[in-house]
Amino acid sequence: MDNNINEYFDRAEMPLTDWDTLLSSGWDRIGGYFFRRRYDHFSVPFLGEQLQITHQLMPLRYRLRAPFEWSKSQRIVQRRNQDLRIIVRPTVIDEEKLTLFDQWYLARFKREAAIFTWVSGSVKPVPTYEAAMYRMDKLIACSFFDITPKAQYSTLAMYDPNELKRSLGTFTLMTEIENARRHAKGYHYPGHAYYENSMYEYKKKFPNVEGFDWDTQRWRMLRKV
Repeated sequence: MDNNINEYFDRAEMPLTDWDTLLSSGWDRIGGYFFRRRYDHFSVPFLGEQLQITHQLMPLRYRLRAPFEWSKSQRIVQRRNQDLRIIVRPTVIDEEKLTLFDQWYLARFKREAAIFTWVSGSVKPVPTYEAAMYRMDKLIACSFFDITPKAQYSTLAMYDPNELKRSLGTFTLMTEIENARRHAKGYHYPGHAYYENSMYEYKKKFPNVEGFDWDTQRWRMLRKV
């Protein structure tokens, strides 16, 4: 078996049953770019030079039909955000979301990008939905996800960088999971984390989390963190 898995393709349209099958094998997508990759390679500045770092991707999923219970800290996040108005609907990209994305991305990654790399309001390979969160009439967070016959898949989540105390990265994912459970989906796929510590560690702390094992090509339950 090739340990350095790196598969990808572009697709303007994807049947949802095919997307289900790909997700169950550890695939991700960014817009119409579908990929299954074992390693990411980074170049970071260190002592005046560029240090090369390799991280191993860990596709994740949450098993929703097993007994499922939020942790104490996740219940606190729910209570902290119970004042928000949440609307789940097909994705619409408007000026309010463009502004929120720009603010969030610059604060988190210290550079600029375009939301349309991840989410399109018109042409897209699969139907995408959003969970828009409002404090009064102000949009302070929004996440985007695919709904397949068997599962859901997280595409992107963004939030107001001035609302850090709300833990909106965690709360948007919790909201998506609750939507999947209401619709009797078997799994929710939050994209990937890494085997190494990273900014995505919070994804590993959800109930019934499984990681994709590249060597066996199977999902395994992660140890409790």
